[in-house]
Amino acid sequence: MVLGVALGTAIAIAVELLVLLVGAVAISGGVMREDSQLQLVALGCVLGGLVGGVVCACRWPARKLLGGLAVGGMCDLFLFVVSLARGGGRVLDVRGLVVLACCICGGALAGLLCLKFTKKKLSAVRRGRV
Repeated sequence: MVLGVALGTAIAIAVELLVLLVGAVAISGGVMREDSQLQLVALGCVLGGLVGGVVCACRWPARKLLGGLAVGGMCDLFLFVVSLARGGGRVLDVRGLVVLACCICGGALAGLLCLKFTKKKLSAVRRGRV
């Protein structure tokens, strides 16, 4: 269980960094405007949480939603600690809340996508009516 969350978090961070790298290349190439940085960070957090949550949910046999949420929370915690260590000043501003919401929502979406719903069996009374 812990190994799945750790692996999912590492993959989520790698995906986020890859999305931010592609976004930086797009901004410096003139494809994107510079004021779209917050949307790029939000996209990176959602995609990272989604991919990392799917990896964790595949390794975790039960409670897949909890696994996705754990990956999103750990990913946000890692980004929060790095931001604190960097000394960026105010960490709990709008950007911090956007990162928190996007990481948690990406992980929750991964947990929901990996759930397997079972069909309810029809009772004998309903089958007789058809």
